[in-house]
Amino acid sequence: MSIDHSRPVIISAQELLARGYSRRAREHAERTGQLYRVRHGVYALASDLPTGPNQAEAMLEIRSRAAAGSISPGTALSHTSALVLHGLPVHDLDTRRVTTTRHRPGSGSRRGRSSICHNLDLADAVTEVDGIPVTTPARTIVDVARSSPFTGAVCAADEALRRELCSPAELADELDAAAGRVGIARARAVVAFADAGAQSVLESVSRVVISRAGLPMPQLQREFILPDGTSVFVDMYWEEWGLVGEADGTGKYGIDDGEESVRQKLRDEKKRQNDIESLGNIVRRWQWEDYQRGRIVPVIREAMRIQESLGRGPGRAA
Repeated sequence: MSIDHSRPVIISAQELLARGYSRRAREHAERTGQLYRVRHGVYALASDLPTGPNQAEAMLEIRSRAAAGSISPGTALSHTSALVLHGLPVHDLDTRRVTTTRHRPGSGSRRGRSSICHNLDLADAVTEVDGIPVTTPARTIVDVARSSPFTGAVCAADEALRRELCSPAELADELDAAAGRVGIARARAVVAFADAGAQSVLESVSRVVISRAGLPMPQLQREFILPDGTSVFVDMYWEEWGLVGEADGTGKYGIDDGEESVRQKLRDEKKRQNDIESLGNIVRRWQWEDYQRGRIVPVIREAMRIQESLGRGPGRAA
């Protein structure tokens, strides 16, 4: 995995000195907002700092990369810090503190205002990202699933499986290795629920709310052959109802594209929807705002009622 150059480049105090920043000039630049101190002796240009919906995730990656320069041998970035270095989502997770794990069989942790260090066995569970020791994707997912909210852990697990950063077998091995640790029951539930078919964070969170509402779980990435012979895949499909569900997240956390791009996408999607419905289906869409306002389940239930009134549903002929 290469460095994402859209992230600010972290700069050490020594590098700033080589660029002509004396200690006084560095302190002045920090006071006047030109430099941002990531941690002691490590800085970033304030003008390069991330903004917008991904800010918390990007800042955690910056702080984690900065902290990597001072971790001791036998220690690796882990949990949410490992997630961001692997490029996995941190939706609904705590991004305030850099997290590391020290190879020390047993348990326990040291928690500070800006960092957490766990003491756990790291045997065979460490890889490198840009030369930084990081827990493997499978170990990271299990650690996060043991210690974090279910929804956020599912988002990370779905993405890790979709990108083939780890396999179900590797996750199963890590669950076995974590037997007896705090949160292992929740971790097993996350891994059992995870599905590589989810193509976005919005699809992942949608699956969780659908499950919690007691609705039937849909097929993911169902293929349809349209009248013109082309093949399309839909996010979710309830076959008995002939119901297609599309989670329209235009970015990882709902970031919109430019206006013209959105207009073209809407035109394309309208034609695609008409073609899918011409096969006897009904299509319902939702966006991040619908998730935030609790609208997804009512939309699905109403669509199912409509289809049942038309003779579709469990035990009925299509």
